[in-house]
Amino acid sequence: MTANQHSAFPDQFQQQALKLIYELIPVTSAVFYLLDPDLREQGVALYNMDAEMEREYQDRFKTLDPLDPRKFHGTQDRVVTIDSLMPFHQLRQTVYFQDFMQPRDHRYVADMFLRQEGRVIAVLSCLRQESMEPFSEQELVLLRGLQPFLEYSLNLVYLPKRVGQRQSLKDKYGFTRRELDVLELLMTGATNKQLSSELNLSMATVKTHLQHVFRKASVSSRAELLSRVLPDIS
Repeated sequence: MTANQHSAFPDQFQQQALKLIYELIPVTSAVFYLLDPDLREQGVALYNMDAEMEREYQDRFKTLDPLDPRKFHGTQDRVVTIDSLMPFHQLRQTVYFQDFMQPRDHRYVADMFLRQEGRVIAVLSCLRQESMEPFSEQELVLLRGLQPFLEYSLNLVYLPKRVGQRQSLKDKYGFTRRELDVLELLMTGATNKQLSSELNLSMATVKTHLQHVFRKASVSSRAELLSRVLPDIS
């Protein structure tokens, strides 16, 4: 199994983190997503996970998740398992387990929370199917030890670089903030439908943003767009 293959921008750091996790401990699938100040998903990288499932989680099930990151603001928790929060006999009675976890053969979950000034700004979630063993204490110690390194890298290297890349594109092409959001997702191979879902925009609005992005970059296709802008952020 390999991590989903995307452009180096904007999720290279996330992809490399997922690859590192996979090399350290066995997982069925994993997801690493960033959060904006309103705790909306801002950027996601997936390992062995369908993008449609991740969107369904964000749209329908996130608020039902015992590991919802909003519950961990102000805490010092680095890595938390779903079983540490709720006995399985209770978990299996929940809508979250019955309608989301069980149909996808997800049984064990360990979430790593990455913070900036106490606020959760990213979550790396590791999932195992029922046929696998629960996360051992040794594995959790390893993940907790890795958390400070990923948190430091996220805050001191990745996010500043991403902000700088967005500013560079804004300065050169005049993209608006929303057009930059669209561009970032385009670079991960997102379809118009995925843009609509992830940015909570109508299809008509997505098409309008795309027209503006193409016009400002003086291109007529996605392939041309990527060829034009990728050198500007390398």
